[in-house]
Amino acid sequence: MSETCELCRRPALEPVYEAEGSGRGLKIHLCRHCGLLQSLPRLDRAPRRTAAVSGGADWGNVRYGKGFRTAAALSALRRHSDLSSGLVLLDVGSNRGSFVRAVVEQAPGAHIVAIEPDERVAMSCRGLERTELVVARIEDAPLETGRFDIVHSCHTIEHLAHPARVLADHWRVLKPGGLLVLDAPSTALLDSDDIVEEWFIDKHLYHFSVRTLMRLVAATGFDIVEPPDPADRENLLIVACKADRGAPVLGTDPREVAAAERLIAAYGATRARNLTALTAMAAELKSLAPRRVAMWGAGRLFDSLVVHGGFMPELLAGLIDAHLKAHVPMRHGCALKAPEALPEIDPGVVVVMSRGFAGEIADHAKQLAPGAEIITYSDLLARARHRHAA
Repeated sequence: MSETCELCRRPALEPVYEAEGSGRGLKIHLCRHCGLLQSLPRLDRAPRRTAAVSGGADWGNVRYGKGFRTAAALSALRRHSDLSSGLVLLDVGSNRGSFVRAVVEQAPGAHIVAIEPDERVAMSCRGLERTELVVARIEDAPLETGRFDIVHSCHTIEHLAHPARVLADHWRVLKPGGLLVLDAPSTALLDSDDIVEEWFIDKHLYHFSVRTLMRLVAATGFDIVEPPDPADRENLLIVACKADRGAPVLGTDPREVAAAERLIAAYGATRARNLTALTAMAAELKSLAPRRVAMWGAGRLFDSLVVHGGFMPELLAGLIDAHLKAHVPMRHGCALKAPEALPEIDPGVVVVMSRGFAGEIADHAKQLAPGAEIITYSDLLARARHRHAA
């Protein structure tokens, strides 16, 4: 086990948090020199596990979330490059091919090299026009120096044992002035008032803030062209340009260390309070059951409600999930249904178990079940906390 920080290379790592339900025995460490949060041991080549849609640290391997970031990546590319030109683009961690297919459609002159190690999903890119599929880990893929105009990496860097090495190799394979479009989860979500799921999952070995990710990108030879959107608390989307200079020496960052300590403390306290309130949420949903309750969202929030709140899924008239249904047929004994099934369910209440997409789901639910009352997870949790406090 390495105890050297990946960002500043100092032996200054200290354990600060132990995730619930870790199947790998990971512990979260804070670098007391630069403030980067990272999980040890760095088990990036651990045996592959089956899909787990849980609220704990073992969540993962369903492999569908990257598709939600395709529109943001394409928007960034349009701001900083000419999609009508003959670009050569490297897509790191192509997953189910959402980004590659979008580039093929919207950049008619582009050639794409798609890197994806998981053969179960990599075949989504096989046979696509102007696309070369490489089924390998990015660390193991032989790529030509100076070949690419753009490197796109979406929610991959946090999985790597040594992201600095991989970023340095992205620098190597880019042409002079080439662009890096990098997307990763943001630790800002730890400060959310309504979090119940374990954020520090086993699949993620690094946990970046705006500051630590930007410093890592700069340290590996890039100039930041577009920093992350401060309004996005879930993702860190950075656009950077290959620079012609060596990496800077990284100094200490006591403010970032203090910020990370505060986030960890706030997250632990808030999540504990919210988990306790889930029993009151389950009780309210039980009281609503005679009105035929349909729940939209069968992911981590739903799992937390069942596991920690004691909610009985058999009380539901239907369980809806537009995305998970294609990959996981059942959740806690309930068959997943597509949104189109909602009129047949004919619910009196639709509970939206989502944060980031709550408004979008609520609007869709109103169209499909116009007579139903729409209740969001955030509203339910707020009422549950109030009752629990009383």
